[in-house]
Amino acid sequence: MIAIFYTALVLGYTLDGEMLTTTFWVKSYDQCLQAMDHLEHMYNFLADQVATDNRMFMWCEESLVPSKEQVKPMPKPNA
Repeated sequence: MIAIFYTALVLGYTLDGEMLTTTFWVKSYDQCLQAMDHLEHMYNFLADQVATDNRMFMWCEESLVPSKEQVKPMPKPNA
């Protein structure tokens, strides 16, 4: 089994000159990437209507804390 790590989905934006961040914790980096896809409409709304200076960022940041989920390695296909 391969350990995977909790990952932070971070939204960063400016509002009236103040840099703000919001963090959502998810079970894995892959889950974070999936969440980013689902948050696209919210991201666009915030970027267009809320964030000032068009400064809006979204990224995944893996932690050093192992998740309780594990990935079973896939066997190599026979060549």
